[in-house]
Amino acid sequence: MGKRLFLGMAVLAAFIAAAGARAESGSAAPAETAFPATEHAVRVDGKTLAYAASAGLLTVPDPATGKAGAEIFFVYYRKKDLREGEIRPLTFAFNGGPGAASMYLHLAALGPKTIRRSDDGTVLLPPPYGVVENPNTLLDLTDLVFIDPVGTGYSRALGDVDPRKFWGVREDLRSMSDFIFQFLTVMDRLHSPVFIAGESYGGVRGAGLARVLQDAGIYPVGLVFISPALDLQNIQWSSMGDRAMVLSLPSYAAAAWYHKKIAPRLRGDLDKALEEVREWSASGLLPLFWKGDALSEGDRGEAAKRLSDYTGIDPRWILDRNLRIREREFAGQLLKGEGRSISVYDSRVTALGPYTGDDNDQGSFLLAGPLKTAMTAYLRDELGFRTDRRYLSGNPEVYLKWNWETGRAAPVNPDSINTGYPDISGDFAQAMNRCGFLKVFIGSGVFDLEVPYDSVAYTIRHLDVPPERRGNISMKLYPGGHMYYANPEAHRKFKEDLRAFYRRVLEELEIGAGAGKQGRSGSRP
Repeated sequence: MGKRLFLGMAVLAAFIAAAGARAESGSAAPAETAFPATEHAVRVDGKTLAYAASAGLLTVPDPATGKAGAEIFFVYYRKKDLREGEIRPLTFAFNGGPGAASMYLHLAALGPKTIRRSDDGTVLLPPPYGVVENPNTLLDLTDLVFIDPVGTGYSRALGDVDPRKFWGVREDLRSMSDFIFQFLTVMDRLHSPVFIAGESYGGVRGAGLARVLQDAGIYPVGLVFISPALDLQNIQWSSMGDRAMVLSLPSYAAAAWYHKKIAPRLRGDLDKALEEVREWSASGLLPLFWKGDALSEGDRGEAAKRLSDYTGIDPRWILDRNLRIREREFAGQLLKGEGRSISVYDSRVTALGPYTGDDNDQGSFLLAGPLKTAMTAYLRDELGFRTDRRYLSGNPEVYLKWNWETGRAAPVNPDSINTGYPDISGDFAQAMNRCGFLKVFIGSGVFDLEVPYDSVAYTIRHLDVPPERRGNISMKLYPGGHMYYANPEAHRKFKEDLRAFYRRVLEELEIGAGAGKQGRSGSRP
């Protein structure tokens, strides 16, 4: 993989795309010309932070031919007015899907601009949908690059190149690492400390990139994961196995607690209620699942009653489902008596009628539309990026045609075929094991049914890393859903925790103002 990255760089030095333009062969233009910057300011912690922003397209190779294969759209934010000797880290951020653009992390979480939201992030606000300053931006801590993978945002395969060459677990890692290596070179940021930030499937992408970039000679110093999928066997949208069912139960209980459907004795402190649920999930429910048809009718009835206490669902319905409560069925059952359903992305949020999927998932709906409208206008009006392409905030074709096979763990027997679920935890562990300074921050939402916190925690507890590396991983739980930053309270706490995380990473590396010479890194407009 590393060799391909360097070969790709040599082939593509002539394929830098100016903002909104198609790539052309020839000598590469300087970054200042190819990606002109606009100048802005934002208030963070009572201080004005001046910054420059550039939006553009960078070409990555067709893996089969080495020629120009696709253009990847990005937005780059760089702090201005650096202090003498100040070294600025650089964070590459993306969402997941696969098939989602970086719109969510860009305009709702990390970027210098955001959209208005209700006091707790559960109510759809009326138009107009413009952008406002984001006091919780990470730009005071790090420069930022938001990346839209091929087939999302304004990123497209070129000409007659089959986009499926970029749509797969390993295929995606190749194109994203090609992009990052070229960006660092073109923008003169090869000496900047690199952080990777990924949400949801961005956990697979980010953990895989950590290893792939190491192989290319680029050593990330920090990984930031937001509601990350890492081992797909542990989450229900991939697996209906016993493990995924058990790991979902605490998230169901949190939803039932929020809507006051949990057993009355558990309606006080949420943390205490979830402690009990987690204990019974592991010591009670999992052994019952293990018995299968050998489970007695008495034990089945007791289990259904306990599950009903925790989830607020009728025990008779639970018995009819053989004790297995599936995520989307739960979303439709919890408030069925009130003619409402809950969101799998944020179970605090409700919609009228039964749950039928993303088309009536209000947790997604109240963010996606406003963000897409705001993003399209913002890129055009404030950043000066104009194109006749349609901005694809989410592209279902990418997900439906995704090659999951390349993400399966290698078989123990080399003569066997790959089996099981896509799982990046092996790459993740190796990246951590061979790089002692690599730190990891993981944030999850307690009301997330899509990638439950307990599924993430289970994966982390089973990483093949020694005790001395486990101290490099920090995990936090926030009062929100999958996009927990949609809740302003969670967003503020998230920023506070990331401030401490970045400070820890950089202080341990002895990087900061006066700690080393910046050179040209971070000095371009």
